[in-house]
Amino acid sequence: MKKIAIQTTFTGFDEAYSLCNVVSDQIKALVTHGYEPVVIVAEGFKPVHWFANGKVTLKYIPSVPCYNEVRKDKTFDEDVEKLKNAFREALKGVDIVITHDLIYQNASLKHNIACRAIASEFPKLRWLHWIHSATSPFTINQIRPIFQDIYISLLAQKFPNSNPVFFNDYSKRRIAKNFGYEIYEVKIVHHPTDICYRLGMDEVTERFVLENDILSADVIDVYPIRLDRGKQVEIVIKTLACLKEKGYSVRGIIVDFHSNSKNPNDPKFRYREELKNIAIDWGLSPPEILFTSQYDPKWDLSVGHKTLMQLLNLSNLFIMPSVSESYSLVTQEASLFGKALLVLNQDFPPFRDIYGPKAVYRKYSSAIDTLTGMDGRTTTTYDQGEHFYHMETANIIAWHLENDYSLAMNRKLRKERNLNKIFETELEPLFYEAKS
Repeated sequence: MKKIAIQTTFTGFDEAYSLCNVVSDQIKALVTHGYEPVVIVAEGFKPVHWFANGKVTLKYIPSVPCYNEVRKDKTFDEDVEKLKNAFREALKGVDIVITHDLIYQNASLKHNIACRAIASEFPKLRWLHWIHSATSPFTINQIRPIFQDIYISLLAQKFPNSNPVFFNDYSKRRIAKNFGYEIYEVKIVHHPTDICYRLGMDEVTERFVLENDILSADVIDVYPIRLDRGKQVEIVIKTLACLKEKGYSVRGIIVDFHSNSKNPNDPKFRYREELKNIAIDWGLSPPEILFTSQYDPKWDLSVGHKTLMQLLNLSNLFIMPSVSESYSLVTQEASLFGKALLVLNQDFPPFRDIYGPKAVYRKYSSAIDTLTGMDGRTTTTYDQGEHFYHMETANIIAWHLENDYSLAMNRKLRKERNLNKIFETELEPLFYEAKS
């Protein structure tokens, strides 16, 4: 496994500064994938968050005066020499060093010169330069009136054994021209979002999401219920199975609170086992249908409301086939705090009264006699069979998933721009590719 270093000039961690978060995310991705990175920071930096992780080695460089304009101050030569010595020590044994705005910002000029000098001493060391702005960098013409020495020679050359890294393909030509590279030398790594962290997930919830590959699913349906047969969980399962038949990857998360009996004679136990068999019969397998009470002892009885909101926030579908509800607050929360298309029980008229027409309505029977509006029973049978009916529902859901811009973009970004996906498909491959 390659030894990776991340070079920064941070003197402290400021969560409001996006670059701090970018580096923190890179550290997390490296550590969670088995790397033990070196992270270079300035003297005075106090490790917090992922910077304080036990797998991370912090190496300190001098905190030198820096400026947003090109300037050669009185301590310039001395500062560059100090930085060279610090970098030389920090980069021993390193294979790849990731830098951030090293070759772009005026404020990194001393570090830039020091690292260029070090690069010639470490010819096997590969540099990946993240450039956090598409605007033009400082140019040699700006520098030449101020520097008339070896620094000009160093800065005029392309940084040895390196690639610039940017965040969209469209800008490749511009980045190459601005920084003196060929277009093919510019590498693209999209900015990821650490979704679990941004949602404030605790360790159990994040582990549940990542172990079951929930972020990569096309369709996520979270259904919080006690395991009572009137909730008709089987309809959720069968609809997801039809979506799978259509080529969508699915995750059904049944938040089965107060339903954790281990007694085979308990109705809730028997219902859960029946649901597992229905899932298998309809072509689903773990982790496509998950019961939270079966995942971790902390969730044995229930998950906290905060955790439920986090799971709902990941969902893009909410099917409510229950035959009887006074209101269904969870339906409201699924729509308010998530990004979910609502599919509600048409045979239960209160849903239309409570939630109005901006939902998909499908017939799932109910505990109300729809002719009288009183207690009773409305039973819907499917003339062309259950599979045909639920496939019709799946077709409707699929249309919304593809044609509702909000649903489509949310799915794309959740699947393609989460932290693990970007690391595994875009960042880590750079560590092992042939030099270009």
